[in-house]
Amino acid sequence: MKRQKKFKRIGTHNGKFHADEVIATAILTELFDVELTRTRDESILKELDIVYDVGGGKFDHHGLIKKYREDGTPYAACGLIWEKFGKELLKFKRESLSEEEIQSIFDYIDKSIIEGADALDNGIWIDKTEIPLLHISAIIEKFNPLWNSDKDENEAFNEAVELARTILNNAIEYKFSVLDSKEHVLRAYKNRTIPELLILDRYCPYSSSLREIDAKEEVLYVIYPREDSYALQSIRDENKIDKKKLPKAWAGLRGEELAAVTGVPDAIFCHTGRFIAITETREGIMKLAKIAIEAPKED
Repeated sequence: MKRQKKFKRIGTHNGKFHADEVIATAILTELFDVELTRTRDESILKELDIVYDVGGGKFDHHGLIKKYREDGTPYAACGLIWEKFGKELLKFKRESLSEEEIQSIFDYIDKSIIEGADALDNGIWIDKTEIPLLHISAIIEKFNPLWNSDKDENEAFNEAVELARTILNNAIEYKFSVLDSKEHVLRAYKNRTIPELLILDRYCPYSSSLREIDAKEEVLYVIYPREDSYALQSIRDENKIDKKKLPKAWAGLRGEELAAVTGVPDAIFCHTGRFIAITETREGIMKLAKIAIEAPKED
């Protein structure tokens, strides 16, 4: 049975909005049945249950005294709200989570979504790279009504919140799916007939579970079915470095060229990065896997 949300009257400032209060609103909306007020009127704000990014309270980061993470990144509104309510939200979404699992997902969301938005809102320009990256803060900022637009500001804010809710939920559900895949990966690991090869009967997130299970680091490649083909993919370590790339001779080849080099007639493709190869059949992908395992390691 779906759990009932508690009702909360929440408030943040009106005017131009940024990622920190938008994401904070998304977090609160996921946990509570909310009535949102956007204002700077202190007489109104003091009557609300949760006020953030305005008003000088515990969820407003604009004072001279700031709260900092252990790595030195200051908190903004979304970080302060996530710190207070994030674990409660995860437990609300899945009661069966252990404390260890909650902490792991909490940290992942903070690092992958929240901390960057906090940093940028505090004036730390983490997005200055040679190749521009369109990050969540820049995406949300573009939801503000344009100077020559008559779009309602609150309507625009609510649209940005819905996007942030989708991003937040997708990240949480992904981590849930990783937890759910652990038994699937363990079963495939125990059923190996070739120590270097993990064979999945359907794709699932396998990397983190495999790192826990494969203490001897025997597995070099994973095989899994796709919609109409089969994939052979190299296993990467926690630094995302391939333990053993596919043979250099396969790199970038397709169809007949790859078939001629490998002797596998239904070979389809090998990526230039040598981390994945595709065949039409399970028999074909098994042949590629055996060749790759037996081949000498090449940089």
